[in-house]
Amino acid sequence: MRNELQKIIEDITSGSLKILLNLVKYSKSNYANIGELKSICEVAKKKLSHFAAIKNFITQFQKKVSSSNSNEILLFLKDYESKLQNVSYNIYEKNKDILSGLNSITTLSFSKTLLEIIKIISEYNRKLKVFVLESRPILEGRKFISELNKLDIDSTLIVDSLMCYALKKSEAVIIGADQILKNGNVVNKIGSYPLALCAKEFNKPFYVIADKSKFVFKLKYKTINNNDSEVWKTRKRIKIINHYFEEVPSKLITKILTD
Repeated sequence: MRNELQKIIEDITSGSLKILLNLVKYSKSNYANIGELKSICEVAKKKLSHFAAIKNFITQFQKKVSSSNSNEILLFLKDYESKLQNVSYNIYEKNKDILSGLNSITTLSFSKTLLEIIKIISEYNRKLKVFVLESRPILEGRKFISELNKLDIDSTLIVDSLMCYALKKSEAVIIGADQILKNGNVVNKIGSYPLALCAKEFNKPFYVIADKSKFVFKLKYKTINNNDSEVWKTRKRIKIINHYFEEVPSKLITKILTD
């Protein structure tokens, strides 16, 4: 596996849309190498199919690759890249009545789509405040707030267990999504469920940002236990559970903001 592709595959801190965009760009740079494209499809299907958006892309991409027509493949990838780059703007425009009126929000983890939407909101409202949960154990929230700082957006990083504090100071919660199940439940980074419960407790709206590629036809998400050393490297004979994602029941979601 090439180093660049391996880096994309092993990225555990970026949101699924960012990973997908990097995958599309890498595929585009190799559009004439059918063997490499087949390898990309096989590896991505094996390692990244738990992301609904990436699974949808691979399903379509494999059909194009099987045709072995480099020109068609390149056109497909260019079109896909363009759609990905416009997702955030399209979601904002469709839900402007909700998003434009927010002055303070709480979020967690890292979502490229949400980052771009926050950027749009801040262009019209420089008083916008964002509270970011650090999102243990991978700490994607630190990466997210670093990007907010680059945009000069007023933001505060807090530990996950301080989510109630953030909710008291926020008008709403906005999170990204890795999957939207058929029953309306949302699969997202661990901590999303208790954050939704906090929002309900404080009577704050709980919004989910998701483009249409995140919608899947299954009714249940199967949890996966990840490397326990990410939670505690020096543990000895201690059982550890390390899930990256969990379901948020639809009854706790105010609205899914899609394109």
